[in-house]
Amino acid sequence: KKLKSELQEIACISSVGPSPPPTPVPGTPRVRTISRLFARNPEDNQTLEDGSREESWRNTLFNEALRVGDFVHRGLEGLEAQLRDLEKMAETLSKKRQKGYKSEDGTDKDPGSPVDSDNKAEKKDKKDKKDKKDKKDKKDKKDGFKDAPTSSEGEEFLELRVLEAMDLVAEGGARLRGFAELNHAALYKILKKHDKILQVSHGLGVIFPRLVKQTRLGETTARFDELDAELRRLSLLSSQTQGLDASAEVARLAAGLGLSRAGGAGVGYSGARNTELVLSFFLGCSVALFLCIGVLLALPESQPRTYSAAYFLTPMPVFRVVFSVLLALWCLGAVARTCDKADINHMFILNVDPRCRVTPEFFFSRAATLTTLWILMFGMYVVDYKWRIVPPMWSDEGYNERSSFHFVFYPVVLLILAILGMVWPSTICRNRYKTSVLRAVARTASAPFHPVDFADNMIGDILTSLAKPLQDLPAAICYLASSHPQPEEAVKRFSKKGDTCSFRTHHVLLPVIGGLPYVFRATQCLRRYRDTRETRNLWNFGKYMSSLLVVLVSSVWYEDPIYAVIVSVIATVYAGVWDVVLDWGLGSNELFGNVVHDRAQDLSGGQASGDQMASSKSLAPPIPERHFARPVYVMCIAIDLL
Repeated sequence: KKLKSELQEIACISSVGPSPPPTPVPGTPRVRTISRLFARNPEDNQTLEDGSREESWRNTLFNEALRVGDFVHRGLEGLEAQLRDLEKMAETLSKKRQKGYKSEDGTDKDPGSPVDSDNKAEKKDKKDKKDKKDKKDKKDKKDGFKDAPTSSEGEEFLELRVLEAMDLVAEGGARLRGFAELNHAALYKILKKHDKILQVSHGLGVIFPRLVKQTRLGETTARFDELDAELRRLSLLSSQTQGLDASAEVARLAAGLGLSRAGGAGVGYSGARNTELVLSFFLGCSVALFLCIGVLLALPESQPRTYSAAYFLTPMPVFRVVFSVLLALWCLGAVARTCDKADINHMFILNVDPRCRVTPEFFFSRAATLTTLWILMFGMYVVDYKWRIVPPMWSDEGYNERSSFHFVFYPVVLLILAILGMVWPSTICRNRYKTSVLRAVARTASAPFHPVDFADNMIGDILTSLAKPLQDLPAAICYLASSHPQPEEAVKRFSKKGDTCSFRTHHVLLPVIGGLPYVFRATQCLRRYRDTRETRNLWNFGKYMSSLLVVLVSSVWYEDPIYAVIVSVIATVYAGVWDVVLDWGLGSNELFGNVVHDRAQDLSGGQASGDQMASSKSLAPPIPERHFARPVYVMCIAIDLL
């Protein structure tokens, strides 16, 4: 557009032309000044000026075209390099699969493969080498040093991830091809406009072929076709697509990976945009409804004489459990959406089955449905208890005349609907994916007996974050299993302890549930130290043990809170220092400014010389680039401590 507007300006200046020379007055002497000399041929001056502007425009066009051609060429080289790496991985997996078909005596179990004709000595040597390699692989796997999966399921996942990586290459190729074709057509159109406006023919006749040759835009079509053909060939090497002779897109669908990104790139943006609009509208409505519930809680109740705040709060553990579930769904959707926008392959990092098609929209839709049900049921409970909409049932057996049996229906119905939403069969989130979450939790609990990877770390951190919400489960069960309407003894117990559970449940079971996530995470740190011998894992172990100590002290010395306060302060400071220094990597310069002076300047007692400064900078470690200002880090530290 900029080149087009400049071209139109050049055409306008050329069309106006030079102004006619002034008519000489009779009798005036002809004085030959410098201005008159320059004004003698105004047409020549205008032609020179127009030529320079047109030449500048052509230079700009040449530079932009060369920049586009260089970008396309480097992009193609990067895609071809990625494809070569994927080719090595695909061929390695294919050879490994073919070796798996062979029996121990050298014959081929696959009917389509040739019979091995080695003699017995060679077969024995091969068998011995294979046994040694298997022993080494088992030892490496036991010690946690083997990266590649050795199980059949792991190899299947690896093949599917190779197919997914091919899809990313295909997506990049489709975008780059569209970019190259768009700029090729734009170059043709701008030069065609150049010839039309300036009434010349050398734009398309001379400049265009030269630019196409120099930018190599004319060669990209063949290279993109070769890239697509290679993607098709590699897609058919997978065991998931044996016997299939079709395109890479069909191979991906046959492997159960769903539609490719390249095929749905046109509708992806509009669909994501519509999802964000609907999501923003729903969140705004939800905030308004939560404010309405707050107003209902603040309004005065009818018959204050029989109103009991303790009785009103007894079903809160059940509501909190469901609220924790819907909050977890919102967080999962937000994290998945953030990873997608930042091009972070979180499914690969967390070792999720590549065929799993769970998207952020899946979490958002479930979270929105559960949020609507929660607001509805909790709002109905608030209105019913405060203003006695439904007549009381069996109130003579409860705490007072306002107590009623039907109040338990609100949390029970909400809990049943939440459980049905989680276990209901889904074509997107199948049961095998739901059970894999339970297996991941079980793997985290058995951390000392196997190597710990990044996914195990994430599950452990999530469990420690859910330590407090998990303690609501026994309290919710105690409420549901108690008498309804609530008797006076249960209401007094709730007023004293915050739940209707017995003494043993409150002081034994709740601390066990709250402390187990820290135990799991601490054992993971010990296993990581055993495998890597890095001392930072021991410091991390101390952080989780200090958090576990808070749980133990709070449950044992519950009548004297001073001990729990002291231990909590120590654990909070320990965890805060760990987060800031090791997890975030912040130092004194980010927190307090440039308070650490140059060592050369301190030693010289004043301004350091140029050689001293250069030598000190060369010896100093590189300073990492920070993305936020110092007040932002200070605010985040304060929030983390809170």
